[in-house]
Amino acid sequence: MPNKNDVQQEPQDLEPELNPREETSSLNELEQLRLIVFGEAQNRLTTQITTLRSDMEKALINQEKNFSEQLLNLQENTEKQFIELDNKLQVIDSIHDDNEGNLQKNIDHVGSEHDSFVATTQENFKSMEQLLSNESSVLTNNFNEQLEELKSYLENVSNDLGSSKTDRKTLASLLATMATNLQDESL
Repeated sequence: MPNKNDVQQEPQDLEPELNPREETSSLNELEQLRLIVFGEAQNRLTTQITTLRSDMEKALINQEKNFSEQLLNLQENTEKQFIELDNKLQVIDSIHDDNEGNLQKNIDHVGSEHDSFVATTQENFKSMEQLLSNESSVLTNNFNEQLEELKSYLENVSNDLGSSKTDRKTLASLLATMATNLQDESL
């Protein structure tokens, strides 16, 4: 069995050595033969490869353009949403600040009203205390005056009774009348 190297060398050994001119002519003939047999198919294949390459380049360009547009749209939408979110946050923050300000005003107003109410209440209590004190003094003075008048009247009646020697019935009737009069005056 011949080895691989021998097999490869055999075809080379079989070819006769050609001079360069003959070699060129045999190559031309081979090219012409190849062109005749495979030329049309090769042209179609080359055209198809060129067309396919052109179509692939166009598709890649379109894909790149679509991808760029989608990426740009995504960036624009993301920026737009961030801006909208920022605006909403600013509005909410502003509302929160307004609410906080209103609450602080209400707290200050209620505190002021409370202080005013406390001061007014204290003044009212002082006025009521003064009025009660004055009324008490007036009632005490009136009561003391009436008591003094009654004592004086009783003393006069007692003296009259002691000197006129009127009976006890008249004295009891007189005292009852005085008690009724005093009771009516105090009401």
